[in-house]
Amino acid sequence: MEKEIYYKVEKIKKTTQGRILCIRSNMETTFEMQISEEQFLRFGIKEGAVLDDNRFLSIREEMLFDNARRAAFSILSCGENNKKTLSMKLQARGFSYELSKNVAVYMEHRGYIDEKKQIGLLCEGYLRKGFGKQKIINELVTKGYQREDVMNYVSDSLAEIDFGQRCAQVIVQKHNPLPKTGEDIKKMIASLMRLGYTVMDIKNAIDIVKENSDAE
Repeated sequence: MEKEIYYKVEKIKKTTQGRILCIRSNMETTFEMQISEEQFLRFGIKEGAVLDDNRFLSIREEMLFDNARRAAFSILSCGENNKKTLSMKLQARGFSYELSKNVAVYMEHRGYIDEKKQIGLLCEGYLRKGFGKQKIINELVTKGYQREDVMNYVSDSLAEIDFGQRCAQVIVQKHNPLPKTGEDIKKMIASLMRLGYTVMDIKNAIDIVKENSDAE
């Protein structure tokens, strides 16, 4: 039968950040737990109190979540973050992977993170840079957005964009006049593919550029 574990709050120190609980378990383990003043009042812990294992773990879990949530608000006040970047920054501050991930989801559910809006704004920027669809998708996924969310946005919001026409604009800006030799054509195609345009986009773009050139 497992030995029952309990914890005694031997001393409570007041600090500018809140309270420090000096705790000793019946296993003769001693440690200190830093909690905020708000947590101290909410938990109702008194000096000399004895906590069973479940109560202690419940307090510790709530304390850690509160601390991570405050850290998340601090991070978000400094700039835009998605769930992945927020989780990584929380981990860098010493919170566990699981807690950081849960707090990031918590912040999203309460409207402090709006990934759909972020994806839309990033897409607008990528389009201004002349990126093709595949590069837009890759950039968003690399930044930590879920591929499914990215694909849904691309399918819904970028479906009407003629990427062949956009590719033609890139060709006019960067490769005008059209290269003549096979080697130069290959270099142009490779450059356009790095921008995220498909072979079909590039073929259509070359036709558009040639037609416009003939019309002139």
